[in-house]
Amino acid sequence: MVTFKDDDEGILLKAILQESAAEVLVFDAETLLIIQANPSAARNLQYPLKTLKKMTPLDCLAAEDGRPFNTLLALLKNGKKRRTALNAHCRRRDGSRYPVEARLFCSVDKDRPVFIYIANDVSQREASRQALAHSESDLLAIVANIPGMAYQVLRNKAGTTSLRFVSEQSAQLLGIKAMALRAHPDRFAKLILKEDRPSYLAQLEAAGGVPMSFNWEGRIWMAAWKDVKWVDIRVTRRETQDGQTWDGIMLNVTHSKLAEAEIRRSRFQLSALAAHVETIKERERLHLAREVHDDLGGNLTAIKIGLSWLKQRLPQGEAVLAQRTAYLDNVVDQTIEAAHRIASNLRPAMLELGIVSAIDWQLQRLVENTDITYDFDAPDKNIPLTPDATIAVFRIVQEALTNVAKHARATRVKVKIIQDQGTLLVSIEDNGQGLEPEGRKKTGRGFGMLGMTERAAALGGELNVHPAKCGGTELSLRIPLPSLG
Repeated sequence: MVTFKDDDEGILLKAILQESAAEVLVFDAETLLIIQANPSAARNLQYPLKTLKKMTPLDCLAAEDGRPFNTLLALLKNGKKRRTALNAHCRRRDGSRYPVEARLFCSVDKDRPVFIYIANDVSQREASRQALAHSESDLLAIVANIPGMAYQVLRNKAGTTSLRFVSEQSAQLLGIKAMALRAHPDRFAKLILKEDRPSYLAQLEAAGGVPMSFNWEGRIWMAAWKDVKWVDIRVTRRETQDGQTWDGIMLNVTHSKLAEAEIRRSRFQLSALAAHVETIKERERLHLAREVHDDLGGNLTAIKIGLSWLKQRLPQGEAVLAQRTAYLDNVVDQTIEAAHRIASNLRPAMLELGIVSAIDWQLQRLVENTDITYDFDAPDKNIPLTPDATIAVFRIVQEALTNVAKHARATRVKVKIIQDQGTLLVSIEDNGQGLEPEGRKKTGRGFGMLGMTERAAALGGELNVHPAKCGGTELSLRIPLPSLG
């Protein structure tokens, strides 16, 4: 094998060794001097063949590999092993090192024992292994810093489902160690609160029984901590060589859920406060309207009667006194009219006749004070609204018409009232300039819209503002009507 003869077998063997990518060294069993080396060995070790023949394999190995190498040579020489293998590091001429997988066996060349060393450079494979190890380490480090539990569900081609990976955060999030959860994925479902379990089970059934392979949000009970947590599951599915894979993350969203609940509670309290303030304001308006109408109106009427009595008893020829009395009588008339107007603004008397009459009265006032005309479509029958609901709907329509008069630059407004299946719909549409573009400076209508929205919410309804079909703006109010039963 090591003697390259001129026969066909020797020529073939020499050609194979010349072209082989593996390093081949043949060295004397006694002196360990290298007898032969193929081009791959000379090239990798960076030594010419003449120089290699003055060296031993120990000169080409890392220092720490010398003792294991000698031990293997002794076993081969004593016949205890016919061949053996070694993982070592070779040392090049420039001092650099590279890992090899080597095989050693004993042979005979011209009646003298020799060792044959065949090695493969595995530096590329080692670099790939280290890169893979680093990648895995980096991935685990990233996963470890995710504020939640990462996991991977696999359904293989045979239809078997398994929890392929679970990050260590499962112990912190669920109180279940990763290994235990992988072995028994059904343990998660047992943590879910009774109220939230139906939604989870419904999605589990829709997913074909694959646990945690769908988006879901719900609460779990942590018995060890006697606490309730909100968790949010988000997953993505992909096809792999092994089958269908779901990459998921489970997050603890308890703080955000509590914050949302607090915001809802605060909003409810603010809405309740706003409704209470409006109720107090309407009571005050009613009280003031009655005071103005009854007390002030009564006093003004008494003054007018007194002036009339004095006017009848003025001496003849007192033109100045008569003129002065007529002036005061006119002032009293104007004051009585102002008192009626103030009382109507505070609490329109037409509200006592129902919401349809009150809105019709407001539209007539709009025509009197502006150049805007109107169309009014409303049912003839009485609309069953409570007094508080009646005044709330009226104030919303009043504010809307005020906005039209001040800001819309409209010439016509359409008001429609529809009563349908326990719901009251009021729409106000104008042919004005429409809604303000985004970014334009507001004109002070924000609080008016906010007030209308709060009034609608207090009635259990909703208020929407959007562009009208024919241009301009349409405001629609929808509220539930009280049950007649």
